[in-house]
Amino acid sequence: MACKIENGILNTCEDLLRVGGAFQTFWVGFVSELAPPFVLTQVAPITSISFEVYGGLRRFDGNKYAHSFGSELQVAAGGNKSFLHTFVAKLFSNSTDDDKVLQDLQVAIDIFVVAQNNNQELFIIGPGNGLSASAGTQSTGQTADSDTTENVTLTGAERVKPLRFLATDYATSLALIESYEI
Repeated sequence: MACKIENGILNTCEDLLRVGGAFQTFWVGFVSELAPPFVLTQVAPITSISFEVYGGLRRFDGNKYAHSFGSELQVAAGGNKSFLHTFVAKLFSNSTDDDKVLQDLQVAIDIFVVAQNNNQELFIIGPGNGLSASAGTQSTGQTADSDTTENVTLTGAERVKPLRFLATDYATSLALIESYEI
């Protein structure tokens, strides 16, 4: 069996005018709360998310250009290939409640993240197997201008790259994601 591509990619001038970075807001959900799970065939963007009772998305806000996400091809010794999904969040913890949320985030399993880049595109990171924390740091720094955020790195192996979420247009898609907040 040969694995082949079906199409090529053509660039336009608009493709060259893209901004890097992730937007300041992202949402966390759990694969185990989905009913049904995400379709991973990638024939079209994901247009909606269905949750079991009491399921939904938890909203997190940080600074613009603070978070990052992406995927990296992983090749196993036997030749199997997968994509390592990574989401890195930089968040402020200002209370005991915030500390508890960040602690829970770092011990949770089967997380998926809905994040947007600075080009008004929404992505689902960890849609099939979910993500779990692979690193977490909290520091005061040494000087007054030091970074005092908590950094949480979520990673997980997936069969596909991060899925795109697009209901009809960006505004409608964002409103739909916000409607899933609990």
